[in-house]
Amino acid sequence: MKFCAFVILLSFFSLSTFSKSITLSRGEDAVLQNFSELILQKAYQKIGIELKVIHVPIARSLVLANNGIIDGDVSRISKIENQYGNLIKIPVPINHIDIRMFTYNKKLLENKNNINGFYRMGCVRGLILVEKISTTMKVDCYKVNGHKEGINMLNKNRIDVLLLPLTIGAYFKSVDSKFSTSHYSESLGREPLFHYLHKKHHKLVPKLTLILQQMNIDIYEKTYRDSLKETLSPDGNSSVLIN
Repeated sequence: MKFCAFVILLSFFSLSTFSKSITLSRGEDAVLQNFSELILQKAYQKIGIELKVIHVPIARSLVLANNGIIDGDVSRISKIENQYGNLIKIPVPINHIDIRMFTYNKKLLENKNNINGFYRMGCVRGLILVEKISTTMKVDCYKVNGHKEGINMLNKNRIDVLLLPLTIGAYFKSVDSKFSTSHYSESLGREPLFHYLHKKHHKLVPKLTLILQQMNIDIYEKTYRDSLKETLSPDGNSSVLIN
């Protein structure tokens, strides 16, 4: 009898613990998501939920979240819920994404319309904004599974240009000696990023929305950006902090 009571108590404790834990996914080499994760760690802590984050290929992250295998995706652009119907957007922007074209051929940056079928363009699979931009440019993309893979292909001259978020390109310019000599364009597209949860956690949406609205994310962002020491000098522009 005592053993049965112990098992019931243990089961209750396990369920209680699970209900206070959320697991999200993000791209495995997407340093852009570091700030989003920082904001969400603080937000979930405020509502008494432990946040765990796993790193997977960018496209897989959306699939795992949409299928309910994990609880959600750290942050994505708006309207992905139209394609991934099981995901609910928390309607408060927590970050942003700014897409640039990286290349070793500086002439290509003088006019992005120079990109045509004669040039090979790389895109990271699962970056929805990149897919939208390449469609607008009417250029077929060679799909890669991660940012590092794309940069390696650019370094080996297997592609001519690579579309990347500025934050991620800046990071790899600071750690990859060859890529540090690459050039990049002005912004091709910039959009806010939102946190997404699987619909099974719909009851958390109002709580998270309120908490994120109450947090002064702009101040957190300024402090976070100011803490980054790596800078780079874009062609024809003054030095800028990674953003």
